[in-house]
Amino acid sequence: MIKKNLDLIIVGFVALCVVMYDVTIDFFFGFLHFLFELLHIAYEWFELGIEHTVEHLFHTTRHGSQIVTFYILMLIFGGLMYWMWRVLPKFYETSKEFMLQSWTSRKTELELYWMSLTPTSKVKLVATALGVAYLASFFVM
Repeated sequence: MIKKNLDLIIVGFVALCVVMYDVTIDFFFGFLHFLFELLHIAYEWFELGIEHTVEHLFHTTRHGSQIVTFYILMLIFGGLMYWMWRVLPKFYETSKEFMLQSWTSRKTELELYWMSLTPTSKVKLVATALGVAYLASFFVM
C-alpha cells in the first residue's frame, strides 16, 4: 500500500510544507543543526580513536600521531569522494527515472479519473478543491 502510493505521499508532504512553510523551515533547520552536531561529535570520536591507536601502536609523540591521523583522515576522505563520484551519477539517473515514471502514472490516472466523472461530479470536485484552498489560506496568513 505505501509503496504503491509513495509518490502521492510525497506530494502530500510537499503540499503541507508549502502551507505551513514557517514550521517546515524551523523543523528543517533544527533537524539540520542536530545532524551537524551529531556528525561533528562522531567525527571527533573517530579522530580521537585513530589518534590514540596510532599513538599506542607506534609509540609516537602527540604531534606525530596528529600528523599521521591527518593523513589517514585525508585518505578516507579521498576514498569517500571517489566512491561518491562513482555512485552519484547512477543515483541521479535512478531518481530521475522514478520521478518521470511517477509523474506519468499519476498524470494518466488523474486524466482517466477526470474523464470518467460526470459534469456534476466535476463541478463538485472543483468546488471542493477551491473550498479547501480557501480554508488553507487562513493557515498561511
